[in-house]
Amino acid sequence: MLPSANSIALLNAAFEQVKRLELMWGDDIPWSVIAEGIQINGEKVHIANKARGIFKPKQMDRGLLSIKTTEPRTGRINIYQDTETSDRFYRYSLQRGDPKQGGNKHLWEAYEDRSPFIYFHAVAEGVYKAIWPCFVSNMFPGEGYCSVIVGVQTPLSIEKPKAVIYEIPAAPDRAYAIRESRVRLFQATFRENVLRAYENRCAISGLPIKQLLDAAHITPDSEADSTTDVTNGIALSLVHHRAYDSNLIGISPDLQVVVSERLLEVSDGAMLEALKRNNRTILRTPTNARYHPDRVRLERRFDVFNAANT
Repeated sequence: MLPSANSIALLNAAFEQVKRLELMWGDDIPWSVIAEGIQINGEKVHIANKARGIFKPKQMDRGLLSIKTTEPRTGRINIYQDTETSDRFYRYSLQRGDPKQGGNKHLWEAYEDRSPFIYFHAVAEGVYKAIWPCFVSNMFPGEGYCSVIVGVQTPLSIEKPKAVIYEIPAAPDRAYAIRESRVRLFQATFRENVLRAYENRCAISGLPIKQLLDAAHITPDSEADSTTDVTNGIALSLVHHRAYDSNLIGISPDLQVVVSERLLEVSDGAMLEALKRNNRTILRTPTNARYHPDRVRLERRFDVFNAANT
């Protein structure tokens, strides 16, 4: 049995909502906006449930709309222990009890129908990355989990590129889709942890608008000894992040912000003048000293800045 046209329309509406949320929030979407749901025919439809990880709204006749992995509150344990496994799939735990009843029944239906859904994966408490479209590729009731893979969006035609179908990728492409989604998941977790440490303010300018902030790596993530530890990150505005990565701004081991001579010699508008005023100021650091930038990494990165500006 396949999902009805009504269920398919609901899935498509949910996917469009996720697209909108990603445009606004990127890979770290607050639960508060996910909880707003969508409006269909004048009726509010939830796209996820705060209390349940496996969610099928009453308006769907089969399958599910989303699954969710939460970040446990400090001092608590996630009893389901959903984890990423190998390069082939995400492991998602079944609900306790009968492996074919309750919420598990919806996972079985999605598996049987090969129907897509959204995976809301926590990057911090109350903040989620949306991974979609996802599919259940196999059920392991004896082991208490199912395998979840990431699908693809395929345009129905060149004339209507916004009309898409959601497909399970061929075997060689599945590992790539999982790796790509996992990299973005790690990046989103790193960004959220760094911004929280800096209280959602740019460490140079003090800008307090989260959507305009990034977590800049001190040791670039392309290098072998990079890490996702908060001490390898600095909360910077989008402009300051780009300037830092381009060696137009450097940060010394003693936390002094240094603007390059190349930038200081240019006069062209208020934005540039604001950047130049940061020269020789002291970096704002997290209140908690354990999250302060790693001085050794700062020194190595500052050497790169100096070499690029000699």
